[in-house]
Amino acid sequence: MNFKFGILSAVISMLMLCHNLYAFDFERDTVACVDRVYGKNLKTVRMHLQDWEVSYPVMELYGEVGLEFSFDQIESQPQNYYYTVMHCTYDWKPSNLMFVDYADGFDENEIRNYEESQSTYVQYTHFSLNLPNDDLQLKLSGNYLLIVFVKGPEERIVCTKRFMVYENLVTVEGRVNSNVFGEFKKEYQKVDFEIIPKKYPIYNPLEELKVTLVQNFQCDESYTEMQPSFVGNDSYIFNWEDKYLFNAGNEYRYFNFNNLELNSEYVEHIEYRKPYYYIDLVPGKSKYFEPYASDEDINGGYIIKTNRRNNNNFPEIQSEYAIVRFRLNNPSMLGGASVYLYGALTNYELSSQYKMKYNMEAHCYELLMFLKQGYYNYRYVVVPEGEGAGMDRFFFEGSHKQTENDYLLFVYHRNPSESYDRLINYTKFNSRN
Repeated sequence: MNFKFGILSAVISMLMLCHNLYAFDFERDTVACVDRVYGKNLKTVRMHLQDWEVSYPVMELYGEVGLEFSFDQIESQPQNYYYTVMHCTYDWKPSNLMFVDYADGFDENEIRNYEESQSTYVQYTHFSLNLPNDDLQLKLSGNYLLIVFVKGPEERIVCTKRFMVYENLVTVEGRVNSNVFGEFKKEYQKVDFEIIPKKYPIYNPLEELKVTLVQNFQCDESYTEMQPSFVGNDSYIFNWEDKYLFNAGNEYRYFNFNNLELNSEYVEHIEYRKPYYYIDLVPGKSKYFEPYASDEDINGGYIIKTNRRNNNNFPEIQSEYAIVRFRLNNPSMLGGASVYLYGALTNYELSSQYKMKYNMEAHCYELLMFLKQGYYNYRYVVVPEGEGAGMDRFFFEGSHKQTENDYLLFVYHRNPSESYDRLINYTKFNSRN
């Protein structure tokens, strides 16, 4: 019996040694907990609820619906991709938890679900992953970072994606309020809400609760560590007159190129020049002085879809890629500022690849994007020069209190006896409801 136990221990030790030998080695504290794509040949990196393309990457702990993550590797031999998940604090820093504290299964797994594109000029491989799965199940609520990487001599992280896992332990009631007073009344919105703990124990709400409110999942348009305006015995009220205001912005611009044989709305010209389709969008203009127009949008997101002949049942692998040209008319180049394309199509990043160039002859800003067929939202933002300069979303877009926006409320609780930020409620408010 002892001999068998010794053999078993030796086998387990050998397996652990082999796992550590080939495990991906990275410094947790150096990983940026942001949505970012590092691999240049990775496109259309997305995460949403399964079978709900326009949803946010937020799922309930032990809920019936999980998350789907996917991306395309463009025009190259498919690689072996691996993933892990890292638990984060409420303010998106690596938490102190070990993998075994927040998950069951293996801390590194291969993405084994992939398909080659079908009947497309641009060849790509579509990779997808569901969470949770047989290899990895999450045990705790909170903020998480999905880390995708490749092993081997060129071991590196290729992309990271934020997601949240929540529990319904407290009740939240509230609404979006566009009746803002004073100088903010025409352009701003705010969310008034109340947190009702019921039987969930919170002994010191001012210290233990961390409340975050985000507009349209744009993490740079959010408030964190919000303080209640009133603390009662049975509820915590957040109803400040002018402390947590959001500039309502404008509805997103949009275009649709799911049909490559016809020019749809805001598509000016489509042409195939081997090896790519080239698409010119109708030149845009400033909306700052225009009255509000209630165009339907999906708050900065995009949907993959194709109507290519009879080949449209599986848009993930049957949609074509094309080079899309964005143009924004402006009489002259802005002094001391840059213009960027902005939305989920750019990962809400302000990197150099999304910075527009000014065409002196055409008097417009231009940018080329390599995009997969579908319906896209986007807007133009201005970033002044200088360290610490903030983004101006409204210079070209304008702002109206009637604008339809989602507001995502995350309530975190750090129990003094626990070592992590538990996400005890997630509530989505909409300015039209």
